[in-house]
Amino acid sequence: MKRFLLSLIIALTALLGLSGCESDAMGDISNEVYIIDYGTVYTSTDVMNNKYIIRDDGIALLVISDFGYEVGTSAPMVNGDRVLINYNVIGDLAPTQLPESCKAGYAIELNALIVLPCQQIVVSEPNTECSPVLINSLHVGKSHLDLRLDYKSIGNKKHEFKLYCPNPDEEIAHLYLVHYGDTDKSDDGVMVTSHRISFNIEALRTTSPRMFTLHWIGLEDAEKVHTGTLNAL
Repeated sequence: MKRFLLSLIIALTALLGLSGCESDAMGDISNEVYIIDYGTVYTSTDVMNNKYIIRDDGIALLVISDFGYEVGTSAPMVNGDRVLINYNVIGDLAPTQLPESCKAGYAIELNALIVLPCQQIVVSEPNTECSPVLINSLHVGKSHLDLRLDYKSIGNKKHEFKLYCPNPDEEIAHLYLVHYGDTDKSDDGVMVTSHRISFNIEALRTTSPRMFTLHWIGLEDAEKVHTGTLNAL
């Protein structure tokens, strides 16, 4: 039994570490196929104190059972947290089970949950030299930009990340991922992999889809760019 649980933990961890379109459903919605999605934790204030995860498309996921918490692959669910989850759908929710802002939802069994550190964008130009990163995956949610990245760390230096937007009112939003950390460009150091972070981009959304360009410094010390679209309000 212990060997089975260990194998399951390793498998779930690997699934939550997938690059690319991590929020895509992997197969049909049923209790036989797992799904990986981004969302935000919502805890109801009624007597039931139900815990939901609201997906970026507004679908409510009511957590009926948390198998991941039992085997150590889920973090505690805190209201407002940005999360990446692995789950199975058990069935549809009745209208009386839905949070007020949601029109549809499912009851789910949670297999694993990762809490993503979430930060606001900044408009004041950082004055620290930017260290390079490798962006493995990028997900544009309803109100969040979610990143999974690698970076080189030398010793025990602290690493910080900011998303800088110098001109929020421009037609195209130019965003700069600023990484504070090691500036040594030698081959020394250890590669930190699969670091995740989420940025709240709600203030940049408009009534229609809006183009954005993300800029960052790659591991080869050259500027990288990615162009995408922010979701409309």
